[in-house]
Amino acid sequence: MPPTRARPALYQYSLEFFKVRGGERVHDLPLARTAFSRAIEATFFDGLRRGLFTDYNPPLDKARIEPAFADGSPNARGFRVVLPLPGGDEHRQDFPAEFFDRWALRIGADLVRQRRVPNNSTLLYQLSAYLEGEEEPARAGLRFTVEPESIDVPIRPGSLSSYGPREAWDDPCPEDMPVLIPRRVIDEAVEEAERGPGREVGGALLGHLRRDTASGGIFIEVTCQVPAEETTATEVSVTFTPETWARVREVIDVRGAGEIFVGWVHSHPFGLCEECPAKPPPECVEKVLFFSDDDEFLMELSFPRPFMVGLLSAREPRLKAALGHAPVRLFGWRDGEIVPRGFEVIED
Repeated sequence: MPPTRARPALYQYSLEFFKVRGGERVHDLPLARTAFSRAIEATFFDGLRRGLFTDYNPPLDKARIEPAFADGSPNARGFRVVLPLPGGDEHRQDFPAEFFDRWALRIGADLVRQRRVPNNSTLLYQLSAYLEGEEEPARAGLRFTVEPESIDVPIRPGSLSSYGPREAWDDPCPEDMPVLIPRRVIDEAVEEAERGPGREVGGALLGHLRRDTASGGIFIEVTCQVPAEETTATEVSVTFTPETWARVREVIDVRGAGEIFVGWVHSHPFGLCEECPAKPPPECVEKVLFFSDDDEFLMELSFPRPFMVGLLSAREPRLKAALGHAPVRLFGWRDGEIVPRGFEVIED
């Protein structure tokens, strides 16, 4: 008899919210396929960096999500993304249940606003997975049915050695994808922050996703920033509008260099208190150069590709003494999460 391959089990996923551990369940959120999209593309990007994929065209519709159960219960301590490789093998990456932390916080805030739970109460959540046909009833939106989806990002050849001396800022992690930013872009970001001391200012970062011709590694080259026009800005947030995106695409067309969106830039207008020393301590730096919930939401919504970065600038000159460089910090994606990260500054 010819060999047969078992059909992978199909699971239905949800986030279940409880007032206390093991107590009353107050909310149940079914998870559609889109809830795992960021993890699926992060898994693909990990495979791309390892040379398992050649082109940036992730097989999103072929991804499989497998739960990692805790003690045989429907409570999953995490999940695994499985992607088919061109040669017939598979590439896997594991994610903890904490992957949904930020989403859970937003849901908890919504439940408070809806007065379904008291303000200042503690909510616990768990990721649950049920096999189709188990005692937990199937609910609308849980089954993973996907329309074919394609994300095609050009990867251009490049040589890291051709950029000349590269100055490392904020201790780049060897395991992270290299990000190269011209000093000119850094200076422009700080100048923009200084020109808007009472509100946040923002813009788009353009550049190229490149594969190093020597090592085969993937890296990002930032080429310019485009100040955002027609934005809605306040002291604590900046909102990109359709007019913003249209203007940036006009700039891409005019420049004619085949650049793509590689991230975004925005400022925090906050200053340090008068009592803060000339070299501020780390906890004071964190009060200025941090990603707020709104910043994370905007990046998740508008800059979700795993190679995209967010450059944060500030107008506070005393930060330079603490950082050892201009008052900026870079954030990027790591395993589907937004984290501060190091980068390299180049001259051009």
